[in-house]
Amino acid sequence: MPVAVTFENVTKRYARGDARYASLRAQAYDAWHRAGLRLRGRPTPPRGTPALEDVSFAIEEGESVALVGPNGAGKTTALKLLSRISYPSSGRITVRGRIAALIEVGSGLHPELTGRENVHLFGRILGMSRADIARRFDEIVEFAEVSDALERPVKMYSSGMELRLGFAIASHLDPEIFVVDEALAVGDAGFQVKCVERMSALVREGRTLLFVSHDLPAAEALCARAIFLNHGRVEEDGPARPVIARYLAWTDEQRHRVFDPDAQEGSDLRIVAATLHDLSGEERYAFRTGEGVELRLRFRGERALRRPHVNVGISDGRAGLLVQCSMLHDGEAPEHVEPEWECRCRIERLPLRPRLYQVFCDVYGESGHGVLTEWTQVSSFRVEGTLGEGPLAVSDLSTSGAVEVPYSWQVNGAGDA
Repeated sequence: MPVAVTFENVTKRYARGDARYASLRAQAYDAWHRAGLRLRGRPTPPRGTPALEDVSFAIEEGESVALVGPNGAGKTTALKLLSRISYPSSGRITVRGRIAALIEVGSGLHPELTGRENVHLFGRILGMSRADIARRFDEIVEFAEVSDALERPVKMYSSGMELRLGFAIASHLDPEIFVVDEALAVGDAGFQVKCVERMSALVREGRTLLFVSHDLPAAEALCARAIFLNHGRVEEDGPARPVIARYLAWTDEQRHRVFDPDAQEGSDLRIVAATLHDLSGEERYAFRTGEGVELRLRFRGERALRRPHVNVGISDGRAGLLVQCSMLHDGEAPEHVEPEWECRCRIERLPLRPRLYQVFCDVYGESGHGVLTEWTQVSSFRVEGTLGEGPLAVSDLSTSGAVEVPYSWQVNGAGDA
């Protein structure tokens, strides 16, 4: 297939500081400082803060590609360079085909012009004839749902109306390369569904799609390929599902914390060690769905205690606990413990889906009221599994529905299409 987009060793650096324009004095000092370094035979540091650093990739015509990565990874910068909103500091970008870009709400729209005038202006900028724009006009207005506001200046539109009009124009005026950033996040749920359906249709027609979103299920459903950007560099490039899985694993690594006993607030009782083990006793922090786990906690206090109630919870990072094991509920608190003591919590089977989980603990006093230790993350572990076959078997499976249950389907009246 012919190549639609090529990035060759592209670097983009932005000027340091908050000043939009450097003063003459600052420029003169910078030139003097660099000349002095060269005279002394020292290397001169590159100017500015890198947003992209030596990035190379090629996208073939008709490919659907997602750019994924954390905030500040360089995704939007790459799209702005591709759309010629800004230019690279070094390297080369080659584009073959007409680009329509929706990088932020209202991008490409002139606020003083009406909705009708913006449709014609955008089409002419893309090089379309008046006849082609007129042929597409009703379809654009129907998709954008702005017929009642068509004769009003765009500056009077809400952000949702601007998004609908901008997306409708960009996606209906025959782009050969369609570039979409996080702008869709401001749309309502119904319009987001329409956008995904429209982008899917463009891909089926053989158009090139470059899609940036933190909505990983949408990226997985729309795109056959993904590029994982991190700190301005390409971490991984390949089929969408394994790349998105790698990105999710990276985000889990950022959430993983090693328990630090010294980080606890001062109290009479302290957690001095926390380890995870499989049911044979081997220390582990990666498990398979359905395996058992044992949490071992060691405590140290100023004195012996009567009936301390240990409370353990497991979370996947969202509000609330997925699993709670608590002596406050089961009445298993020991009658007496020494100043140094150990507690083990054994879970025979973890019915959890693949992702990272955090383990928390606190201890309540004899009556079950009043904490002896604060609620503290004491460990984390990962449940690992194989990729499923469904269209969202990576992103959606890794972010929702944490509990694994056995289930089956029965469909009556099904047949071959």
